[in-house]
Amino acid sequence: MKYKINEEDKLLFSQGALDYKYRLSVMKGSRIVDIIYGISQLGTYGINGESDIRRTLNFTLALDEFQTDIEEKIQSWFGLDFKFEIGMYSVMKNDYLWYPCGTYLITASNTQYNSTSNTLSLTVSDWFSKLNGTRNGQVGGTPLIKIPAVDDEGNHTILREVLTFVLKQQGGIENCIIDDIGEFFGMEANNTDFEEYRKNNPGWNQLPYDLEFNMGCMVADEINEITGLYPNLQKYFDVYNNFCCHMIPSCENNPIALDDDFLKSILTDSGESVDYDIENIRNVTEVLGSVYEIDRMSENCTTSGNTYKLQLDDYEKYVSNDYIAFTADKNNTEGMQLQINGLSLVPIYYENTTTLVAADTMTAGETYVLQYKKVDNSGRFYYLGQYQPHAICVLTADAQDPVYTKQYFAERFNCKNVVFRVEPDNPFTVQQIGIVPDVKTGDTYDNITSVSNAIETAIYDNIKTSSWNDIVTITTLCVPWLDVYEKVTWQKQNTSQPYPYIITNISHNLGGTVPTTSITMYRFHPLMYDYEIPL
Repeated sequence: MKYKINEEDKLLFSQGALDYKYRLSVMKGSRIVDIIYGISQLGTYGINGESDIRRTLNFTLALDEFQTDIEEKIQSWFGLDFKFEIGMYSVMKNDYLWYPCGTYLITASNTQYNSTSNTLSLTVSDWFSKLNGTRNGQVGGTPLIKIPAVDDEGNHTILREVLTFVLKQQGGIENCIIDDIGEFFGMEANNTDFEEYRKNNPGWNQLPYDLEFNMGCMVADEINEITGLYPNLQKYFDVYNNFCCHMIPSCENNPIALDDDFLKSILTDSGESVDYDIENIRNVTEVLGSVYEIDRMSENCTTSGNTYKLQLDDYEKYVSNDYIAFTADKNNTEGMQLQINGLSLVPIYYENTTTLVAADTMTAGETYVLQYKKVDNSGRFYYLGQYQPHAICVLTADAQDPVYTKQYFAERFNCKNVVFRVEPDNPFTVQQIGIVPDVKTGDTYDNITSVSNAIETAIYDNIKTSSWNDIVTITTLCVPWLDVYEKVTWQKQNTSQPYPYIITNISHNLGGTVPTTSITMYRFHPLMYDYEIPL
């Protein structure tokens, strides 16, 4: 949850001279133990939108107000929290407006005592440091920690619920704001027909397989494994110390938080710097997921009309979630079905859809994988392709380019699942700089167990390695209420008009005579791709 920017906050910058104050509240739970204003030197207050530890702070405290038992006082703080606020003086209110800047734990300290200095220098990080081992977070009590996909009573594990359980039971985190977690098109932000998709795909938000962790793992390991099942999720602690988990916003429909005129009015002499991260720019993303663990394989396939008929030893009934591989003897026709050992005829759909596979999707002599599922008491075979989820996402200036066609990429990368992202004004398209591939496989990509997930991951990774590489950094007067993933407009030097940008990193330099804010942002491009929503 972000601080909601209002016009009064912006008007503070029109007062003339600005007056800032800093306040640290030492907290034991919700109780304030000490309030400290005597901050002799502040370093940086950083907000990193690409890190789980989103907020960090370093500063030096003058301890002159504590005349005795200083060491005991310092030691008593080590297990407590520090709530940090920045105040800006308001002429209209004749008082300071205090802005929340997060709750922190001490992660590094250095005390100095001599005749001229009586200070404590601290580095603090937000509460994610309680989960990832920086300050705490280790899980014990059993040799093996298992999160089952289905419990002993046959109930499927819901991702949002199990993440909440892990946070509260193992992490001790009570205040959580967790959105739905699941398949890309089951998310309201991605699909206007998300309710219909959820109805047709009841497992859209369920844990797809058991998760296991060894004793001594971190709570953050479990969190990362759950949230890593689907791309584009962020998790962090907000300025009010709530644990938040939701999709990284596209900001496509977000209002402009700060416009070019406002930003230029508070710009410092440092101005702007522009960076094109050429080394890491990639415009063709290839994703390979986990190799399917085939339950049964049939090389005995005959076609009768629109039905593939398979023979398998000791197979008496269809089993939900079974992976069945077979070698097609002929190309499939429209409305294709599959039958094993004379059991009932089962239609073949594209994965997680109600769309029957098109003619010639499967060709003679090739081996394919289907997964059997029960939906509304009816059996379905979902077409998964071959032995491994495989997808390509291409950044193109023109989906109708006569050279860079889908067929061209399908043949070049030996992949049938090709998606175009269309950004005519992006300088990093295949038409502008040629094909620069980025192959994603292994590690977290082994969590990908479906073609649709591979496509979604390819789209998201392609955005990160192409659209997020037109980067501008500006330095302004200190804006304490600003946060990451805000949409602003900015006109770069030597350009004719302002364009929308998305803030990803903020660094407040609070140590100088005049505190400043360094804002790093990438050029916003509307999210356009030609991957049809499966229903």
